[in-house]
Amino acid sequence: MKTTKHRLILPMQAKGNMGKSIEAAARACWLNQRSIQWQGFDLDGDNRTLSRLFPSQVRLMPLTGQADDLDELISILRKTTAQPVTLVDPRAHLDGQMMKALAATHFFDIAGAQNIGITLMVFPFDDMDVMTNLDAVCQFCGKQVDYVVVRNPARALKTRMFDGSALEKELFNLGAVTITVPVLSEFVKLRLARLEADQQRGIPFNEAIGNDALGLDIMARGVLQDWLATMFNQYDQIAAKLLPTVEAASIKPKIVPPIGEPAAVKRGAKVNFAN
Repeated sequence: MKTTKHRLILPMQAKGNMGKSIEAAARACWLNQRSIQWQGFDLDGDNRTLSRLFPSQVRLMPLTGQADDLDELISILRKTTAQPVTLVDPRAHLDGQMMKALAATHFFDIAGAQNIGITLMVFPFDDMDVMTNLDAVCQFCGKQVDYVVVRNPARALKTRMFDGSALEKELFNLGAVTITVPVLSEFVKLRLARLEADQQRGIPFNEAIGNDALGLDIMARGVLQDWLATMFNQYDQIAAKLLPTVEAASIKPKIVPPIGEPAAVKRGAKVNFAN
């Protein structure tokens, strides 16, 4: 089995507003919580989610989808070996440019020679153009990358076009794994936004939970803690797809009990009839 020394994680999809940034932010919190060294590149000059939340670890490189973006994307690929993990948070419609950069540099060959694992984050959505785009991206990457299918009910409650499709079967044949982003309540989002406005900086999820001095509403804190724990448990389970080999081996996933029928309760079983 080949040892992966570095890991590059790419959400490479045309459609925006799919929750790519909130998932990437949760994954960055997980990396910090698990003491994994990483670097990030935020290509979305409008939202700036990742660079706002992690300014010391993420470089903002606003791209617009123009031809001259190719050099910037190539420079990111050149830096992949600088840290064990490299996160990229692209803006919408950069998939074509990213594929051009990968092809122009023969990056799949370089990755194989330098033990760089590449993970593609895939966000299914019930739209013909989105599905066609996903198919094109996956055909381009083939078995040269690992795949994580991200289900996000907040943005795509149902994915009928993907579920049971030839594309889904093809991805699972390539070893794809699945995670689900729980819906984060608007109650929590509003209070996080207010906290950031008060502090005049981005507040990562785990800091909002763990820093008492920030004074996040206690109920919002509990809801966010449960949401983040759900994400962390899923990341732990698929660490081999998200981390280099040595770092992945250090992750000890919690055993998740199987979902089954609720325990049967026998009428009167625990009643004291002696009195």
